[in-house]
Amino acid sequence: MSVRSIHLLCALSLVASTGCGRERPNIMHPGDLQSQRFNAIAHDPYTDQDAGPEVVGGRPREFQKPLAEPVRNRWLMDSFWSKR
Repeated sequence: MSVRSIHLLCALSLVASTGCGRERPNIMHPGDLQSQRFNAIAHDPYTDQDAGPEVVGGRPREFQKPLAEPVRNRWLMDSFWSKR
């Protein structure tokens, strides 16, 4: 392989490995309290009570009542990015 083809291969693999994730999570500065709360509501990491039996004590006190299913299904449609 020539040097030029090696450089081209490296450049293509670098571009292909970047993917779609442009925004990296900022662990040291996660944002103010309101933005953290909105992220926790939008990306609920706890078990879905509609999918199976209820897990008693599986959710923190503040997240005992998850969003209703119609609201969960539309959170992206009702967000800022979808408004036109």
